[in-house]
Amino acid sequence: MNRFTHSRGFTLLELIVTLAIAAILLVIATPSFTNFAQKRAVIQKTLQVRGALELARGLAVSQHQIWKVCTVNALNACVKKDGVRLLVFRDDNLDDSFTSGESLHQDIDINAIEIELSASFGTTSIRFSGTGEAMESGNYEVCAQDPNFDYGRRAIVFRSGRVRLSEDTDGDGYDDSGGVKIECHTS
Repeated sequence: MNRFTHSRGFTLLELIVTLAIAAILLVIATPSFTNFAQKRAVIQKTLQVRGALELARGLAVSQHQIWKVCTVNALNACVKKDGVRLLVFRDDNLDDSFTSGESLHQDIDINAIEIELSASFGTTSIRFSGTGEAMESGNYEVCAQDPNFDYGRRAIVFRSGRVRLSEDTDGDGYDDSGGVKIECHTS
């Protein structure tokens, strides 16, 4: 009789234990991956907003004309929140909306992200003059649409026309404004 027996596969018990462990790991990993994906989407959209603001400033300086950045609703009217797209355009007729015949330079789909403008004078857009200065100071707050995931970033516009992004100054994993966490979904 041979002392060594050769196994030809898994027993049913081994297979059930392996599947149970895999299921537990999947249950643990899925929320972490979902949070990672939502955080990454917010960061990516914030970078697009910053790029749009810098593009508008560059166009204003190079063409010596006023260029506008705003989120628009389905009717292409600039709105402070609940927009469906972010546009960089020249508002020639000054009606605070993108209309046929106006120069459109960038159109960004907002997707599953919320973008809200908080600017001086209660305006619905940020405009840049031919000198590169912002005619309104303020910020675009970018958040995930999921109210259970409270993570946000800001693209901040100064009157000088400079654009910067919010930072995590206290190291807690959340971007903040002067040490106070950016809160999404508070209204």
